[in-house]
Amino acid sequence: MSRLVRATLLGATVASGATALLGLSWLAGLRPTAYAVPGAALLAQLAGADAATVVHVLAGLTGVAAGIAALAGALGTRGRTVTAALQVAVLGFVLQGTGPLSTVGYLVAMAMPAAVVVLLVQVVRRYRVARWTVGVPGLALLLGGGFLLRDAVAGVVRMLGAGLAEHGAGLILSLLLLVTGALWAAVGAQALSGTAAAERATAWVLRHRTAITIVAATGPLPYALVRLTWLTPWPQLGFDIDLSARVWGLTLSSGAWLGVVLTLGLIRPWGEVFPRWMPGLAGRRVPVAAAAVPGGLVAATLIFSTVPMLVMFSDQTLGQAVLGAIVFPCWYWGPALALAVWGYVAHRTPVDRARENRAEPAEQAARVPGLASPVADRRG
Repeated sequence: MSRLVRATLLGATVASGATALLGLSWLAGLRPTAYAVPGAALLAQLAGADAATVVHVLAGLTGVAAGIAALAGALGTRGRTVTAALQVAVLGFVLQGTGPLSTVGYLVAMAMPAAVVVLLVQVVRRYRVARWTVGVPGLALLLGGGFLLRDAVAGVVRMLGAGLAEHGAGLILSLLLLVTGALWAAVGAQALSGTAAAERATAWVLRHRTAITIVAATGPLPYALVRLTWLTPWPQLGFDIDLSARVWGLTLSSGAWLGVVLTLGLIRPWGEVFPRWMPGLAGRRVPVAAAAVPGGLVAATLIFSTVPMLVMFSDQTLGQAVLGAIVFPCWYWGPALALAVWGYVAHRTPVDRARENRAEPAEQAARVPGLASPVADRRG
């Protein structure tokens, strides 16, 4: 068992343990179950919060037992595959609601102001022309806008604080199930890796990864464009929007645009080598995990949210359901992003391995004095 496979199994086991402990605290009455909140999980809507809590605990305990058995070598490839499939089915679909999608989206949006400031500062530091055409004007616009809209910004902060205080338990549940389900999905993928079917699928993904990635990059566009309408007198998916909500809509839109750019990075050179404006990283190879882990988590979020979103749309009129499926296209965005990440990893792995193999002889020669400088030896 490789180090990566063991680390993934350990992570899935620990996450399953945390899932089980949280559920046991609900069963023991130490805290109210998060499944009592409307829309918390598909199973809770169908069978009630108590049934969802019991299934939650059983899934966690099963994950712990299977993880320990796999780490001990008592659970083979088929056992890991079946366990991973069951865990993903329960944690990723049966116990899922729309919470993970909104949680991840809001977390990204909250980080966007700081990310934009860092980006503009690096533009000022690294690019002479763009310094005065983009960097300085952008920073001035941000600072001036923040000052003029300080009351609206304060309203956004209060709104987010109140939301975190009210829905903190649901947020924790969403993130825990998301991470646990994603880890077990990774366990299943690792168990299937190397099989003939996996090799054929990987070859197909590699051939079409550019088109797949472009399709995945279109996923956030409808939402990004809709949120931009909140800056106009004709806001879509919103009514009687005050200035604070308009500022928040712009922030949400910026997070979606970031998703477009980062997705395209999976097929661009700067997705493999850090650009020169990255402090301390310029010119270095981008670690595969730096793109694969967040990309995989977002893909899992979208895939896990697909069924709850479609169920929610089914209660609306046909026109509203179609509009919702277009603005929140989890049904194709999630699978496309998962395939795009798969293609990125499949592309990078042999390239990086070849680079390492070429570098090893040079490193070994550098350690041997007689081989360190053949030219110098001949001159001597």
